[in-house]
Amino acid sequence: MLVTMIQTPKNLPWVLIPSYQGDQRLLDLVDGLIALKAFARIIVVNDGSSSDRNEVYAALEGRADDVTVLKHAVNRGKGQALKTGLNHYLLAASEESKGLVCCDADGQHLPKDIENVAAKGGEANRFTLGVRVFGANTPFRSKFGNTLTSLLFGLFTGYRLGDTQTGLRFIPWDLAPFFLQIPYDRFDYEFASLVQLTNKAPNSILQVPIETVYLDENASSHYRALKDSVTIGAIFFKFFFSSITTTILDYVVFALVYFKTDNILLAFILARVASIIYNFSISRFFVFKVKANFFKQLGKYLALVTAFMLISWAITETFFKLFGGYVILTKLIAEGGLFFVSWFIQKRFIFVPKKEIFKNNASG
Repeated sequence: MLVTMIQTPKNLPWVLIPSYQGDQRLLDLVDGLIALKAFARIIVVNDGSSSDRNEVYAALEGRADDVTVLKHAVNRGKGQALKTGLNHYLLAASEESKGLVCCDADGQHLPKDIENVAAKGGEANRFTLGVRVFGANTPFRSKFGNTLTSLLFGLFTGYRLGDTQTGLRFIPWDLAPFFLQIPYDRFDYEFASLVQLTNKAPNSILQVPIETVYLDENASSHYRALKDSVTIGAIFFKFFFSSITTTILDYVVFALVYFKTDNILLAFILARVASIIYNFSISRFFVFKVKANFFKQLGKYLALVTAFMLISWAITETFFKLFGGYVILTKLIAEGGLFFVSWFIQKRFIFVPKKEIFKNNASG
């Protein structure tokens, strides 16, 4: 499909609104954004809504010349709706664009906050989150979902965010291609994008407080607290799964070789060769899903596992000679202490996006 360059003010940000089953709240939001005259263009992505909502989206198309409505034939998820809008933005806007601010369609983000987040992010040229303040009146499912994912995020990335589930986010022009490449399509997309962003540019995220708005106990939200929190948490639990299965393979090979040869070092080497092939493949394609720079990733990974093998072997050999006991148990204790170290090194230094994506957004 040919997309022509749209002539709009080059110094104003764009707005992207992913929408499923849009209603009057969506119309009111777009009207409020138009009234501000602070945005170059508003993109609404109809993510496969039912036919009884056609009038809502038809009304949007007639709202103003600077409103664009894109449509999915079937529901593909919030992540894919955001990527559809991002793709249109990159094709239709100019490189002089301030960036794109994403917001939810259900009235939870006030036009004034959307404008403020876009202004702050555009001025700093940084990825920016609109951070909600959760109080006593916050619906349980919203508080539960955000608390759980924030804890997971802080535990595994070492980076503290006040609101990992906010849909109000500003994306600078030169970071838009990165967000278009995130390999998730539904609610896990937004969380996964934060994880991958902190891999390479942990100081690039700007946080701006916004007003917390919930309508009818947040009944309009399509975020299912328990199910989607589990889905989001699965990004991290995949690493546990890969580690557990790798450990099982490693220990089976180690035990077979050790009991056959009574040689700890040989058992370590052969077990590690088997586990390296398995774990690298599952980490690259299943856990981190960063498939660029194969040989560079492989080289770093081999260096990591070689170093960890020697450290683990040295600890196991030393403890066994000093205290005796079971070699298998000693090895388990030694490698258990290296588990989280391995996570951080793989996430921050091995399975990371291409550097050039972050060259203008790595500091702030």
